[in-house]
Amino acid sequence: MEHLLATIGRNMFAIFGVLALCGAAFMVAAKSAVHSVLGFLFTMLCIAGCFLALEAEFLGMAQILVYAGGIVVLFLFVVMLVELSKYKEKAIFQLQTRSAVIAVLIGAVAFLVAFRDIFFGNASSEALVLRPELAKGLNVAAENAQAVSRGLFSDYLLPFEILSVILLVALVGAVVLAKTERV
Repeated sequence: MEHLLATIGRNMFAIFGVLALCGAAFMVAAKSAVHSVLGFLFTMLCIAGCFLALEAEFLGMAQILVYAGGIVVLFLFVVMLVELSKYKEKAIFQLQTRSAVIAVLIGAVAFLVAFRDIFFGNASSEALVLRPELAKGLNVAAENAQAVSRGLFSDYLLPFEILSVILLVALVGAVVLAKTERV
């Protein structure tokens, strides 16, 4: 039974992975900024599906809440506030498709070749390795949400907060750009 569940999990991971790649390709190739955002949303939901297939529930739900919820809304605000209807900007946006697809493919191949051992090496025996004082009284493999939250809010609190400030600056920047264009 356990072998069957592992096989189903691997198959679901592969299906969601292929769908995520298709969504990313659609995002890059879309001629409309709104369609690009929808492709991004589809990709983020498929990546959440990959996390859920790997039994990483916390990361899957965080992916949905943070990226599929927050970041997509931020992008939609930017798309609505910054007008791409002007001919000059629209023409520039549509000419980047071929170059962007080629650059993404070259970058992905180079990244996978450079880090082949990391991605396709042997898996770790533990789901997450925490410092001993943080892992006290916690079964890391069974309680991954608690383990991730302990690691996130102890060792990685500063990067987490820096990310939230960067997102706030991006939102304020989009509002400032939109306001200066309409004056």
